[in-house]
Amino acid sequence: MSMLYRAARIAEEAHRSQTDKTGEPYIEHSRRVAEQVETLDQKIVAYLHDVVEKGEGWTLGRLRTAGFGSPVVAAVDALTRRLDETEQGFLCRAASNRLALPVKRADLNDNLWQARQAGVSTAKYETGLRVLNRLRGAKTIPPKRRAGTSRIGTRLDAGRSP
Repeated sequence: MSMLYRAARIAEEAHRSQTDKTGEPYIEHSRRVAEQVETLDQKIVAYLHDVVEKGEGWTLGRLRTAGFGSPVVAAVDALTRRLDETEQGFLCRAASNRLALPVKRADLNDNLWQARQAGVSTAKYETGLRVLNRLRGAKTIPPKRRAGTSRIGTRLDAGRSP
């Protein structure tokens, strides 16, 4: 089983009874975030980005045990909000991880879209995107492929899809 397929299945299990802001199954949010990022590792992280924070019984250790490597687990950690963490602190931590940054941007974009669809305030997501853009500019973090990652479709197992 490919790691992307495994991540998608874990996300489906973790978010089984949850819905997003539009009332759709929560897994659709994870899928939309995965569609917005480029590399295989980014797509894996996109599926897993809310599993520890919002999924019952999932921990970083359990993701390691499921076979996900340190870069993926570190990115999920960077995307998991701490209980006493400010929004600014959370965004700074997410932006400091090269693998987490594009996933967080895609997450905020999708949350912005959902908020518009649901007719609720978009301010939090617009502010988050502005902060990420400012942080990215200050740190000049170029989108970069990591060794062992590829664009989706170039290395996925034939016949398997999430």
